[in-house]
Amino acid sequence: MLIGLDLSAAFDTVCHQTLLQRLQTEFGVSETALSWIRSYLTDRKQFVKLGQHKSPETKLEVGVPQGSVLGPLLFADYCSPATDVIASPHGVRYHQYADDTQLHLAMRADITASGLSVLAECTADVKLWFMQNGLQLNPDKSEALINGNSQPATGSILSVVGEGRWR
Repeated sequence: MLIGLDLSAAFDTVCHQTLLQRLQTEFGVSETALSWIRSYLTDRKQFVKLGQHKSPETKLEVGVPQGSVLGPLLFADYCSPATDVIASPHGVRYHQYADDTQLHLAMRADITASGLSVLAECTADVKLWFMQNGLQLNPDKSEALINGNSQPATGSILSVVGEGRWR
């Protein structure tokens, strides 16, 4: 079974202080490199321009720039502790890239119910971790895929993520 979790406006909600702390404590980024990243994130502003009209500038207190080389890397660093929630207590395999997380678990047909239960618990824990870190799952873009026999998924997985697409 594979569960694809997608985050809503994920790059826009990254807390700068938390990101800088994680870069320092978990990845050993320090001194000059940490100052560069802090400078890169500090005093960013945005505005909307439509034709000749321009809105006032707004200072950005959170978020990492999208469309930059550093954006996905900084976001991955910000989300790196989520892997502990996935792997350690649940033993579920995962892949992460930017704002997409895939959880996958191989299971035998005779233990499907227990495998689905593990994935449901893991998904609930990941969803909670995301919420505690200012991130929110996008149920419209989250998916579950069961490959194997034709038994339908139970409601336990589906109810944890929301009303996404289920195949």
